[in-house]
Amino acid sequence: MESAIHRIARKLCLAKHLMFATIGLAGGLGPAGFGLIMTGSGVRAQGRSESGQAEPVPRGLSYDSSALLDRARRKIASTTRRLLKCTCLETIERSYYTPSEKINAKVMTEPPANSCDAKEFGGNGPLALDLKDRLRLGVTVLGDQEINSWAAASRFDSRPVFQIVSSGPIHMGSFGTYLPDVFENPGTKITFTGKKNEGSGEVFEYTFEVPAKASHYSVGTEKTWRITGYRGSFQIYSATAELARLIDETEQLPPETGMCRARSRFDYHYMLIGGDEFLLPRESRVETLSVNANETSSIITFSGCREYSAESSLRFDAEEARTTVKPGSQVPARLPPGLSLTLALLGYIDPVTAAAGDAVSAKVSAAVRAPHSNQILVPAGAIAHGRILLMQHQYSSSRFLISIRFDTLEANGVVTPLSLQWDRELKAEKTRTQNGFRDRATEFSLPPSPTGESGGVFSLSAARAGYVLPRGLKSKWITVNP
Repeated sequence: MESAIHRIARKLCLAKHLMFATIGLAGGLGPAGFGLIMTGSGVRAQGRSESGQAEPVPRGLSYDSSALLDRARRKIASTTRRLLKCTCLETIERSYYTPSEKINAKVMTEPPANSCDAKEFGGNGPLALDLKDRLRLGVTVLGDQEINSWAAASRFDSRPVFQIVSSGPIHMGSFGTYLPDVFENPGTKITFTGKKNEGSGEVFEYTFEVPAKASHYSVGTEKTWRITGYRGSFQIYSATAELARLIDETEQLPPETGMCRARSRFDYHYMLIGGDEFLLPRESRVETLSVNANETSSIITFSGCREYSAESSLRFDAEEARTTVKPGSQVPARLPPGLSLTLALLGYIDPVTAAAGDAVSAKVSAAVRAPHSNQILVPAGAIAHGRILLMQHQYSSSRFLISIRFDTLEANGVVTPLSLQWDRELKAEKTRTQNGFRDRATEFSLPPSPTGESGGVFSLSAARAGYVLPRGLKSKWITVNP
């Protein structure tokens, strides 16, 4: 049975209109959380007038602090424009907390108070870690918006991110498209507050406020959107005019969203991508607080970044045919329903590092023949390709849940679409640790399949470290109509 935080969050979608910076809520397998953030295109650069002349020093800023801020703005604007040429892998580690007393089943049945009165981050009593999950996405900037794909995908997805990620908090502004709403928005109020020494040098500190009338941060429900203001602070290195850190928090959110507020912290550095350096967060942390005092925390990092060459182009899911069957091939364009396939994993899956979106491959263990015939439809050794749908650690049951879906089959140089349903009659097996030892107890099992998911769900004990879904692990599947 789902906890209250999961049921409530399924119906919400929080978004931030910042060049498709994103936080949103969507339903689906597992917990639900924040959804989509976007930005308006009418934001202009501050610090210079339209004639190019320096504007008067804003109230509360000294000449030095204003000049440093102006230099930092120009650097930030330059790097956000150049992100149009880059793509990275984005890993999101999400944690879901509930008030400790709500773990009691009797309390869990009580409806949450629909109020944010007196609710603060970390100030509503002890919190218990309910579960964690992990996602890995591809991200880039196209025009004035961030676009995404699963890490295993060969092309970017044309759908909005909250349709790609079916559940949980998903903040997409970290890649850089969030910054214009703070530094290029004429409605942002900035105040210099002082200097301090950090470990890597002196920083100038500023506070900022973006009132609702100037904000592009909107909160969305299923039927409507609401603009919200937000405020925070940032630090700039005095020697280099590089942005070091930015922290923000929304105003109290509208009651219909079911959320009280959201806050973020971005720690920045310049990352070498290709032959150039780009301003990206070393780490981002996004937190949400709901009306029933549940909290979520998402840690976002970037890796595997690369720059597009002049000859490169982005590909989208609608631009490619889903099958590459060769003319005259004996392999059917799609396998008929009702065939049984036994698949053996080609590599182990470690729940400590694996993420939803990672690629998964498995080998067909035995040839598959047409019904009432000796015709081989799928040869032994054919490779099924897919991805992890869910990588979740449930703390209450001390289990890992790993959902996998296979969607293409490669045989004899031919790739065909594949629609499979997990065969629930497969007997449980024992897990294997990475060093090859087996445990005497049955640690691997197949729980009931979640409604609406076409993948198989594997349950793995989290009671002790070192357990994985081992290479060669066999699972049974049945072909179905798409």
